[in-house]
Amino acid sequence: MKTSAVILAGGRGRRMGGRNKALLTVGSEAFIDRQIRTAAAWTDEVIVVAGEGEFARELRVRYGVAVVPDLYEGEGPLAGVHAGFAAVRNPYVWLLACDQPWADSRAASLLLDRLLREGAAAALPMIGGRPQPFHAVYRSDVGLTAGELLEQGERRMFALLDRISWTGMAEEDFRAAGVPDTFAEDVDTPEDYKGVRLGRDPDIP
Repeated sequence: MKTSAVILAGGRGRRMGGRNKALLTVGSEAFIDRQIRTAAAWTDEVIVVAGEGEFARELRVRYGVAVVPDLYEGEGPLAGVHAGFAAVRNPYVWLLACDQPWADSRAASLLLDRLLREGAAAALPMIGGRPQPFHAVYRSDVGLTAGELLEQGERRMFALLDRISWTGMAEEDFRAAGVPDTFAEDVDTPEDYKGVRLGRDPDIP
């Protein structure tokens, strides 16, 4: 199956005091390093959405990944979806946010299987009964819908879900397949990051 991975790394990290959350670490490894390594084992096309600058140049040199900027600068993750999905060459996309330290390719494979089986435009983890738009798998043409919403002045990710057909996969389904449901956790605040640094590692390979 032809797949790509898109990692959104263009946020300003306001709730983290302006820190680049992609460069936060798990042990000695930055979140973005771990995500690229994990995604590259799942697909041969990894695209990072980030602003131009030293960070983008370093990613290109170190990993040889494509780094693309938002076409709607400052408009949040929906703009990242639009830019990243426009750059992929494959029909299915694993979408990650750079603040998800426990990215797990096994979860991506389960979500892709669910998407294909149900013929939906996206398959999302349902954690605590709530859909998680990141660490989800989408058809790449969803990026066109993101562009239409941005043209209308919309910037909410959940507005995208209102416009596409999607299916959810409950956390117990992941656990039954041996995948810890921690894969969808994100780090928004210093308190969240403290939990990561205390070593809450779900033993993801």
